[in-house]
Amino acid sequence: MTAQLSSIRWRAWVASYGLLAALVALIVLFTALNPRFLTLPNLTTLLEQNAALFIISAGATFAIISQNIDLSPASVLAFAGVLLGLVFQSTGSLALGILAGVVGAIAVELINAALIVRGGINPLIVTLACWIWARGLAVSLTGADSISVRDPFLDFLTRPLLFEVSPAILLAGAVFWAGGFILARTRLGRYTYAMGSDERATIQAGVPVGKYKFIMFALFGVLVGLAMLVTVSRLGAAAPDAAYGLELDAIVAVIIGGNSFLGGEGNMRRTVIGALFIAVLNNGLGNLGMLDAQIAVYKAAAILLALLFGTVSARLVKDHRS
Repeated sequence: MTAQLSSIRWRAWVASYGLLAALVALIVLFTALNPRFLTLPNLTTLLEQNAALFIISAGATFAIISQNIDLSPASVLAFAGVLLGLVFQSTGSLALGILAGVVGAIAVELINAALIVRGGINPLIVTLACWIWARGLAVSLTGADSISVRDPFLDFLTRPLLFEVSPAILLAGAVFWAGGFILARTRLGRYTYAMGSDERATIQAGVPVGKYKFIMFALFGVLVGLAMLVTVSRLGAAAPDAAYGLELDAIVAVIIGGNSFLGGEGNMRRTVIGALFIAVLNNGLGNLGMLDAQIAVYKAAAILLALLFGTVSARLVKDHRS
């Protein structure tokens, strides 16, 4: 009986804190390989470099829980950044540039929503097409060249404040907090879970699902706009090839955090842990002096192990509940 009780407790612990333990183990490994990894300057750099990932991951959490996966945010980010750069270049006004970029990001996401809701097209197909055309439009508008964007406000976003924490890091933290609050405490959050669990039943219950999909995609557009601002401030330029592959990192962060790819369940806390895992992985491998091809192989292997670990944890949760 004692052994059985210990087994149940062990399964419950692994299910609840397994990925967090894996994150700690990853930090210990990189610290052993690179003593400078666990220093304050590197940790703040890690968070700042991945601030856009954190923001996009928060939006991806809504998309995956509701079964409206979005493959386009990184391309939309690049397109929005190009709009910011072009307007800034023409007018000299950063405020107008930011407005153009954020409105552009929201507009693209609303186009996606219209094709999904009104056109009845699968979200995966719609956003995959957007992943192609938004990036292509960004490249064509700039001739594949970056646009320099220098302004005191952008410098402020990446300037270290208390404990070397920059406003970009604080913004990412605020987005996670707000996303968690919306999911847990608002009607949009409740309907996000309902859509992912059974959209047909949600419609039959009288919920205007189409309306809330538009709201959710518009919210994602706002988050893409914020991530764009962070990216432009870090690069000092609007680059049409910026954030390439960021959407895949965000999706992986949501999934390895323990949120179900099938929708209907999950929370922002899980995404935070998953996003930190990806951020630590990106920074740790990048500081080991490896070739890009080697980084890709080790990163893929680590992600697969994390996904496998997540699958085992999910089974432990099921067994524990039984």
